[in-house]
Amino acid sequence: MDDIQHVKEYFNARADQWDQMCHHDPEKLSALVTLAGVCPGQQILDIACGTGALFDTLLSKQPARLVGVDVSDRMISIAREKYPLPCVELFAMDILDFTETGFDTAFIYSAYPHFADKASLARAVWKALRPGGRFMVAHSESRATIDQRHHSPQVQRISTHLQPALQEAEVWRDLFQVDILADTPNLYVISGVKI
Repeated sequence: MDDIQHVKEYFNARADQWDQMCHHDPEKLSALVTLAGVCPGQQILDIACGTGALFDTLLSKQPARLVGVDVSDRMISIAREKYPLPCVELFAMDILDFTETGFDTAFIYSAYPHFADKASLARAVWKALRPGGRFMVAHSESRATIDQRHHSPQVQRISTHLQPALQEAEVWRDLFQVDILADTPNLYVISGVKI
């Protein structure tokens, strides 16, 4: 996998067509947000938020604050156009450089293979969450489907192979109590609370 600049360039080049290219099952999104225990008044962090695939579902839970972070400035620009709301804050930056803390929940939805250094990602998420805060890595498709989508040489440059959830969860276990794992033909989830 190449460096973050290649990830940024890849997604900037596709941002204007992204919402037409990618479709997410609203029932699965709702199930993931419910499983994460999101409720009104929370502060939510959406890491690698793209153009806001999770935002409608998260906003339906009436958070006090929804913060989206993505390395692609073009993705963030589109998300700003779509969600010009006072409770939505968007940052075009690497999550490893993000310094805000106190979030109740942090999501990494449909983006996990694009993080080369999973241990550094887990530490960044730990820092951002309040004690007892929950992280959720999630895909609304199977691991096989995700890996198949990332098989081309161009996408392999910006992706890692997705390991079984039990194996991927190991990098999170030093910092979190991992209490939800799903690795099914329809869903992939790793989730836990900050200890």
